[in-house]
Amino acid sequence: MGVKWLFAAMVAVLFRPEAFWKDAHERLREVNAMKEYAAPIIAIAQFCKLPFFAVPRMAMLMAIIGFTVDVAVLWLLTGAIVAVAGANRTESLQQEVVTVLCYSLTPIWLIEPFGLAGAWRWLVMAAALLYSLFIARLGMQAMFANGKLESEPFFRKSALLITTAAIISFLLQGGLIRFFTSF
Repeated sequence: MGVKWLFAAMVAVLFRPEAFWKDAHERLREVNAMKEYAAPIIAIAQFCKLPFFAVPRMAMLMAIIGFTVDVAVLWLLTGAIVAVAGANRTESLQQEVVTVLCYSLTPIWLIEPFGLAGAWRWLVMAAALLYSLFIARLGMQAMFANGKLESEPFFRKSALLITTAAIISFLLQGGLIRFFTSF
């Protein structure tokens, strides 16, 4: 998958999520969502932060920290949501959860450069979180339509975990930025 596919998938997720998830159920089984989509999108968002720091070394440090926090949150969130599934845990369920999270967290990752925007950052973060939850709901309905899980209770628990993880990630990155730029 190339750069053209990456940006086409990002635009489809952000602007046409219903159509994306209709087509995605079968097509995305052959794509490693973490490696081919999430990691490049997170890296692009981190590189967008670079101009906001005056010192190049500090900018790269912040980009590396942001990338690490985002990937760690994605990995931990996947494990937590799969654990919520209870007795229905399978390898295919884990792959489907990773796929849903990788695509649905796109708005949160893309607004991270606005986390440096003062008081407006909370409003932007809340809007991105709500849109991410909307995309995740569509994704879970599409991916779990075959009846493996009751999607409504599973989504409620997953939404709570996604919200908690996004807020912790946002606070952690903001705190690390303040800590490292205070020297």
